[in-house]
Amino acid sequence: MDGLTKFDIKIKDNFFSKEDFDKIYSTGENMSFVPDQLVYNDAQNSHVWFTKDAPEDIQKIIIKNVSKYFNKKIIKLPVCQYTFVFKSDKVEAHMDANPDNDFQTLIYVKGNPEIHCGTGFYVEKDNEYVLNTHVGFMPNRLVSWTPNVYHAPLSFTDEFKPRISLTTQYKFKE
Repeated sequence: MDGLTKFDIKIKDNFFSKEDFDKIYSTGENMSFVPDQLVYNDAQNSHVWFTKDAPEDIQKIIIKNVSKYFNKKIIKLPVCQYTFVFKSDKVEAHMDANPDNDFQTLIYVKGNPEIHCGTGFYVEKDNEYVLNTHVGFMPNRLVSWTPNVYHAPLSFTDEFKPRISLTTQYKFKE
């Protein structure tokens, strides 16, 4: 198993109460994603998506629920953004390791509930990223993992449909 990523991926369906999820959904559905919010994650202009910071009331809902579910005190939410992911022609695997990120979640908000509209988790093999595990899209599904795991939306698949999710990163109290 030398060199392979050891996954610690958790999936929880119906994560938020109906009231909280309706607020999250309504906020995301009514956002206007415009070209100046297009993000390029690195110099090769890979991993392209539209992004917009979640308002404070949504951040509070997320902190309250994630803290309770994982029994962790969150001291910082360095990333809490609605993302609009659209079809791509390539795998855009990346990892989000940085000192302010102890843990991260992806909260599926609006999209096509099927396996090929979710997220893939990858291992690096011979300087390539190889799909190892994938999680399908389902509204109100929380997917969590540690930041050292390569992942990407399955936006390169023929079945992929655009989706809105909440991308979050957390700094925990030691």
